[in-house]
Order: sequence, then structure tokens, then C-alpha cells
Amino acid sequence: MTLKTATLLAASLALLAGCAGKPTKKMVTVTGTVTYNGQQLKAGVIKFLAPNGDFATASIGPDGQFTMTEVVPGEQKVAYVAGPISGGSSDGTGGDAPAAKAVTVPAKFGDPQTSGVTVTVPDIGGAVTVELK
Repeated sequence: MTLKTATLLAASLALLAGCAGKPTKKMVTVTGTVTYNGQQLKAGVIKFLAPNGDFATASIGPDGQFTMTEVVPGEQKVAYVAGPISGGSSDGTGGDAPAAKAVTVPAKFGDPQTSGVTVTVPDIGGAVTVELK
């Protein structure tokens, strides 16, 4: 084997070893609803925090639903931050819809470390219900 061939072979092996790296984490998509004292929340942001520090967030739509992508399966701590309740149309004209009454949620739910709320994200993703209590 010539020096040139040996160098090329060594460089190729080094590149392949670098590409192997860590295995990728499994990520799933979840959908769901958030309730506080039995009332479905229709605005705000929900955050899931995994034990390894990975987190995912999603906005809660006016229909009370959220879709969260790239979530690590397993038990997650949960946080909720209130958001504005829209009572009009997206074109700024106000529309005919009356404004929804905001649900007041205690500040402790704004931090996953203090909320005391957890949810288990299924290995295959899917629907979850978050109950703030």
C-alpha cells in the first residue's frame, strides 16, 4: 500500500467515525388540551420539560387545542403561561365574535419546576390532557 493510499484510507475512516456520533433522540408529536379547575384554557403557551433538560412549547388555539412537535417521550414537567384572548378576526376589524373571558391561572404554573404538574408523553405520541391543579 502506498503512502498516498494509506493516508486516504485513514482520512476516510476518521470521517466515518465522526459521522457515527451519538444516536439521535426519539421525538414525537402530541396534541391535547389544557384545563384549570375543570375549565378548558383557550389561549396561552404550554411547555413540557424532560428530565434531560429538553423542552418543547406550543400555543393553545382558540379551540382549546395545542399541537406540540419534537417532544421526547416519557414523563415531563409542565408549565403554562397565559396569553391574550382574542375576540376578533385576524384582520383587525374586531369581527362579530365576543371576547372570551380569560381564566385566571396562578403564577406557580408558569415554571415547570414549581407547577407540580406532570404529563406522560406516549412513546408513539398522540393525545394528552394537561390538568393544572
